[in-house]
Amino acid sequence: MATPEAKNTSKLIKTILLIVLIIGISIASTFFLLKQFGPSLLGAQPALAVEPQAPVVPKPIFLALEPFTVTLNEPRANRILYAEISLRVMDDTARQQLQTYMPEVRSRVLAEMARYDAISLQSTEGRSQLTNNVLAALKAPYDSQLAAPAISSVLFTAFVVQ
Repeated sequence: MATPEAKNTSKLIKTILLIVLIIGISIASTFFLLKQFGPSLLGAQPALAVEPQAPVVPKPIFLALEPFTVTLNEPRANRILYAEISLRVMDDTARQQLQTYMPEVRSRVLAEMARYDAISLQSTEGRSQLTNNVLAALKAPYDSQLAAPAISSVLFTAFVVQ
């Protein structure tokens, strides 16, 4: 017959094997449930796939001026410049301010154009200088109580020297 000590050892081994089996089943079922249902099982919300948004580029605001015909600064001949200009402004406030002061805007542009002669305007450097000078003239404040209009560029859409 089996001794009581052998019965106790056999019972102890069976108990340990039963505990190891229960722990193994518990671990396996936890992995299965986490894999099947993911973080939502733990109460966490699944991360939504958020696509990075492209930066919003504001639409440009242009203000087209009526065409200019200017007599150029020529001592011996009558030469004229025909130009169409569009202004790129930063915001609607600048556009409205320029429209309000349009007679002065046109006067400043005409004064700048009349300073040039035909030869200088036919070169790239001369046109670039004219563009910069017109931009500087138009950016000057129109009233002491107003800020200068936010103009980013002067664009010639037609440019003819005769």
